[in-house]
Amino acid sequence: DTRTFMAVASAKIRAGEAAGTGAAIAHQVHGAIGFTREYSLHQRTRRLWTWRDDFHPERVWADRLGRAVCAEGADRLWPSLTAL
Repeated sequence: DTRTFMAVASAKIRAGEAAGTGAAIAHQVHGAIGFTREYSLHQRTRRLWTWRDDFHPERVWADRLGRAVCAEGADRLWPSLTAL
């Protein structure tokens, strides 16, 4: 089902982007001390990065989503987006 695929792919992409942005902000707030192993932010960031790449990174999902949108055709783009 294309509609379900588009919803899942979009969610995976946005969640991955949010994990990356959130980790970057957290490290900036903590003065990048999170890169030292003894600081707990280091472990949490590594987990976020690992979870982000589970079932392929967001660039793979973005490519798949783009291909699915192109396969649907230009006249189906807006109805597909508004149906989500």
